[in-house]
Amino acid sequence: MEAIVWSDYLCPWCYVGQARSRQMADLGLAVVHRPYELHPSIPPEGRRVRAEGGLSATFARVAEACEEVGMAFRAPTRTPNTRRALETAEWVRLHHPEAFPVLHAALFDAHFAQGAPLDDPAVLDALVDDAGAPAAEVRAAVDEGRGRPLVDASMDQAREAGVASVPTWVLPGGFALPGALDPATVERWVTRLLARARSADDGTVAAEG
Repeated sequence: MEAIVWSDYLCPWCYVGQARSRQMADLGLAVVHRPYELHPSIPPEGRRVRAEGGLSATFARVAEACEEVGMAFRAPTRTPNTRRALETAEWVRLHHPEAFPVLHAALFDAHFAQGAPLDDPAVLDALVDDAGAPAAEVRAAVDEGRGRPLVDASMDQAREAGVASVPTWVLPGGFALPGALDPATVERWVTRLLARARSADDGTVAAEG
């Protein structure tokens, strides 16, 4: 059984949400990661994060959540346009799936733990290469626009599933869990859905017998 999670690499709660995705996997779900461009209006050069802005309070809460799950966190001073990063990751997920888990985590770490610019093609090349995918091929695909329809398709699928914010996990049966989730909520819903699926399977087997 699958859970699909939509996320963007500039979203701090998506960064923390990696821990919830791992929890779902441990509970028995196959987690599929899909791209969601949260702020397409961010200019190509990115934006500075204002110290007095609303993100400061968010980053303080994120830092606490990261500490609880043992994740490093460095509050970003700049918000990049992540379209290229999303297209890069989605191309790798579809064409070099063995490299995607490492790249996916590395993109989050680059922004929220290392302060690396996710809109810099050279940074993306290095992350792709470190993940074990051919950086030159991936970069060429993105430069030629072949990653754009992949992200557009993911956005369309998110809208069809009723996803309007990230992170959002869509569980079997179309049930959606959005936002900053606590472990107890994840365990309760995933366990309930898996038990329901097992009961349905048992009923089918009994009927067939």
